[in-house]
Amino acid sequence: MSNWPFIAGDYFVVNKKSPIAIVTCGSYDLPKELAKLSDKIAIVGFCETENDGIAKIIQNLVSNTHIRILIICGERVLGHEPGQTLISLHNNGIDKNYRIIGSKGTIPILHPNYFHGDDPNKFVKRFQRQIKVVDAKGETNAKKIISIINNLSEQAISPFPEAPILPPIPKVEYDWDNCVRRFQVENRIYLNKGISLLNPLIFTGKLRVFEIAGIKIGGQRGEYPIVLAGTIFYKGDKLVSNHSKGLFDKAKAEEQIRKQDENSLNYEIPAMVHIVGETPEALTNYLLFTADFTDSPIVIDSPILESRIEAMSVAKDIGIDNRVIYNSIIKIDSREQTLINEIGTIEYSIILPFDVKITSTINRFEEIIEFIKGSIKYPIIDPGVSILGEGAIRALHTAWLMKNHYGYPACIGIHNLQSRIPESKKKLKELDFSFDYALPSIYGLDINLYGPIKNANNIFREVAAVEAAIADENINTIGVYPKPPHPYYAINIGRE
Repeated sequence: MSNWPFIAGDYFVVNKKSPIAIVTCGSYDLPKELAKLSDKIAIVGFCETENDGIAKIIQNLVSNTHIRILIICGERVLGHEPGQTLISLHNNGIDKNYRIIGSKGTIPILHPNYFHGDDPNKFVKRFQRQIKVVDAKGETNAKKIISIINNLSEQAISPFPEAPILPPIPKVEYDWDNCVRRFQVENRIYLNKGISLLNPLIFTGKLRVFEIAGIKIGGQRGEYPIVLAGTIFYKGDKLVSNHSKGLFDKAKAEEQIRKQDENSLNYEIPAMVHIVGETPEALTNYLLFTADFTDSPIVIDSPILESRIEAMSVAKDIGIDNRVIYNSIIKIDSREQTLINEIGTIEYSIILPFDVKITSTINRFEEIIEFIKGSIKYPIIDPGVSILGEGAIRALHTAWLMKNHYGYPACIGIHNLQSRIPESKKKLKELDFSFDYALPSIYGLDINLYGPIKNANNIFREVAAVEAAIADENINTIGVYPKPPHPYYAINIGRE
């Protein structure tokens, strides 16, 4: 019972030994209210769907023999009808095609996929025998529902006498190549018709994976979560009082970095700190402060070559260069190579061969990568981002294309996509933290330089949802799981 409930979902657990479970259908705020009002509830949550949602409910019910009653209440979900479908399931079961008999829902099918390949009938029949359904559909008044709970609690209700039926343990497969081969074999009839079925954004080239301070970057789309790198100390950052000397409000800087670290932990999205300094003194001050405050990798950045070199030299001197990314090498520069050679090989560096044409970007990259051999151990591709209307989305395609061909991890400063839009035109504020910041994940990139670190609270949540969705796609099509830790394993977990 300590691990119950076994199926993740959006619910609240109150008393695992209570006989009463509640589903509030389309009333999304009601579960939290009921959980606060009564300790006589085992589990309470809403349900929007007449298929996978119901499959999760019955698996959590029959895996706890203390639960004997399911109260169905809350608002109706038009088209899906989960409340009516649950009652039909209890009364009629499912047919040979796994369709819930008598349901008015659009797709009331309990497919074996929802049970990790096990027979749904086993769970349905146990649900029918173990659980009594109380029909309170449409009731949204918390006090009236509590009254129903109290009346039921007065009855002597014993646990179901048979052993619980536990949800099957899914076979977790992490091997991308093996899963893709199996998927292609299983669907060769479609391949023969010229239909791949694979998402076209899946990489087909040989990919490299680098590890920076315990964080892995690279690999397949959805294999590892994207890394979110928030920027601090940039020109215009109100934390900084003197950009030449690198003087800043340490308390506020600590608070912003701490918030990013907390979001990283909560959403299982790895984080980096992107520091920008205008002078060698400033960038070095920022580096020492950041390295002392957080264990996250650090991206050092400056428009001044001497600033980057000085900070990198200090990183080597104090032994933290294995968690510092040099940002960035944008052209063949013999002076930069000489200075790098003087301090020794750099472990990680972003290569930024920006140009207005894809072919030109590729040519510049090949020239730079050949030039830096022996100077940079682990290069990371960044094609650069133009403003909207000048090839912003092309940059994402270029990053995907180059990662697929050359195999190196790829990053992108996605904040540039919308940061250049004049303020007067930023009317759709709700899009700022939901669309453009998710794009690097959709394209399978590895580091998302998302802009000011102060925005971490908004961006981590949105990106975690997209990462979990990509993982869900991979699991349900190819059968391959993301490498933990990953937002897929942290998201949609029930709360006690």
